[in-house]
Amino acid sequence: MIELVLRTTESSGLVKEQILARLDGGQALPDADPILEYSGLCIDSLRHQVSYQGQEISLTENYEFHTLAYLASQPGRVYTKEQIYRAVWKEEPVDVSSAVFCIIRNIRQKLREVTTKEYIQTVWGVGYKFVDVPGE
Repeated sequence: MIELVLRTTESSGLVKEQILARLDGGQALPDADPILEYSGLCIDSLRHQVSYQGQEISLTENYEFHTLAYLASQPGRVYTKEQIYRAVWKEEPVDVSSAVFCIIRNIRQKLREVTTKEYIQTVWGVGYKFVDVPGE
């Protein structure tokens, strides 16, 4: 059913692969591009590494890396804290505000060590979104 809904455009191919990968236990599909690149920021899903202009950024595996990769998978899309929690923690949200806030804060601090670009924006009253920030 998902294939029928998402087969209409070329750009939907990546989205389709990501959805199918999540449905298949989160494993990346062999023909999916495992590297996301945005204005110097590189997120490598196979190696679980993040770098900015070649300089590695050390993120925790369980929460920070997966949160950044989740947000960056669809730049511009706003995710609620509950959506982020479900995707990253893989459980139903109970009290998510502080958990998600702390992870976002940690990611931002680590990104600020290597760039002034603000890749994660807060959408007040809703949640967070990843934006590709050209120039510096």
